[in-house]
Amino acid sequence: MSDQLQTSFIRDTDSGALYGKPGLDLLLVQTPRYRAVIAKQGAQLLEFQAADREPLLWLSPKAQFEPGKAVRGGIPLCLPWFGINRVDPTKPKHGLVRTQPWQLTGAKELPGGDVELVFTFRHDGSEVFEAPFRCDFTMRLGRELQLHLRLENLAEKTVEYSWAWHTYFPVESVREIEVHGLEHTDYLDNTRELARFRQEGPLTFPGEVDRVFENAPAHQQILTRAPIHTHSDNCHSVITWNPGPELAATLADVDDHYGEFVCVEHGNAFADSWQLAPGERAEASLLLQR
Repeated sequence: MSDQLQTSFIRDTDSGALYGKPGLDLLLVQTPRYRAVIAKQGAQLLEFQAADREPLLWLSPKAQFEPGKAVRGGIPLCLPWFGINRVDPTKPKHGLVRTQPWQLTGAKELPGGDVELVFTFRHDGSEVFEAPFRCDFTMRLGRELQLHLRLENLAEKTVEYSWAWHTYFPVESVREIEVHGLEHTDYLDNTRELARFRQEGPLTFPGEVDRVFENAPAHQQILTRAPIHTHSDNCHSVITWNPGPELAATLADVDDHYGEFVCVEHGNAFADSWQLAPGERAEASLLLQR
């Protein structure tokens, strides 16, 4: 990473300086085109806003910034499994990479003023997840947000990887929005023991919603005051979530703020999980804009 780029666009800071809650090291990336805040833990994008546009991501006003604990909001990366580990439910929910430090291994300015950041995480195998693997997570920041994941299986056997970008989007009122682009798609309902149903019409959020759409379309639109568009490549699962008031009351970092966000998450989970042979790599991309 060039000194000029670091001086001009990237500044080391922390959660105490930005949010009054010390605990995590952060990067502030700011240009005339956009502003972004990234936690080094989990390579988690916490804030992103293009110039003259509304914020693209929601960060809970009650978010906690404690090492080794997930931050509520932004885009946590859930990997190497999504949700509850189906083999051993006692293991941490949503895998391990979102609560581990990542390395910034590349940063450059692109023609037109976009900035590309590359974060790398290597897992050498542990009791939590036996198989070693490597992740490279590329963020292209500009008038829109482009994400790219490359995952390599470093084990000597075929391994299943389940993952998702657990994106929190801001909305005026979750009960007044619609998500388009999932019509006529089957989903597993996590509020009804993963029973299978079919989505008929736009998705709405009258209460708790927790659905896993397998083999989902590539494009969705969140209809809110400034509509949000998502377009994925090789992300075959879409997970939609909002806790509703009863569950939110049990979540200290959500509570009465549940109506301010909706999660429309992209990745490959459940039947869409990746089965990677020894040394095999897989890649996926996601474009977000409003």
